[in-house]
Amino acid sequence: MNDYEPIPGEPTATMFQSLEQIRRQTLQRCTATVGQSDRQLLFGMTTALELQGVPVPSHCNLDTAALHVTVQTRSGRPHIRPLKSVPVIVHIWSHCTPQSLIHISNGVHALHVFHVWAQLSPYLSTEDLVVLGDSILAMLVRNGAPDADKLYLELQRFIKEMPPFRGKSICRQAMTLVRPNVWSPAESSLRLGVQRHGIPDGRCNVVVPGITFRSGAAISLDIAWVEFKVGVEYDGDHHRTDKVQWRRDNEKRERLRAHGWILIIVTAQNLIDEMSIAELALRIARRLAERGATIEFEVIAISLEELARKHGYRYDRRR
Repeated sequence: MNDYEPIPGEPTATMFQSLEQIRRQTLQRCTATVGQSDRQLLFGMTTALELQGVPVPSHCNLDTAALHVTVQTRSGRPHIRPLKSVPVIVHIWSHCTPQSLIHISNGVHALHVFHVWAQLSPYLSTEDLVVLGDSILAMLVRNGAPDADKLYLELQRFIKEMPPFRGKSICRQAMTLVRPNVWSPAESSLRLGVQRHGIPDGRCNVVVPGITFRSGAAISLDIAWVEFKVGVEYDGDHHRTDKVQWRRDNEKRERLRAHGWILIIVTAQNLIDEMSIAELALRIARRLAERGATIEFEVIAISLEELARKHGYRYDRRR
């Protein structure tokens, strides 16, 4: 974690520190549980997410306080001597392969995150499944995968080629809305919220060409429509409480505006309910229209399922 080099535009260390703390706590619980089992354990579901540094979806129809173990067949169920305050739930996932097993530490193994995305699909809403897909791609890039667009295609191919499983159809639908280079669940919710009102697909965490900080570091935006010089920045609490971040934000915005960019600053308050999101989407639509974009604005937000049907195929064709 200390050797991690931040990617331009991603959240500050606050979110990653929280994920790392969760990872360590979960690893400790898993290590203790492995010692009480009569065979090797493979942790899946939300436990696998925590072990691999992926944010757990905010709404999940599983007991996220329990440890979740994955087996390939009923006969493979382990016998685990119960530990106080560490409930264990066993799930059957017949699609396990040697390649789907990720070694974590001290005899602890987790299911590969592509499998976890598929495995969790029956327990998540479409929105949470899309947000999780974004988070999985972001984690893999953060951990050294060189090409986010290639990862997107790999996840798409993985789901397409998987044998039938419960939730496959919703995965294929959600896949049309997953995007690479989205660094936090808040950014995922932001982009999905405004897209439901007809805002066109922007580029996520794109490096702005031709503009840098005084230090020479690249400047990026959370969402940008580069051809129209319109960008959106999500400000979490740390943007106001961290003086270094606050100064950096000011420099970024001054430099972008000096080069003719329109910036729209978003906080959690703008995403608090449907009305707030609609008002934000209208602000973005007006700014894009001022720059010549054609917007088919939806006064009442369409469903994510309709958005997937409306825009998903178009996105796939671009890849």
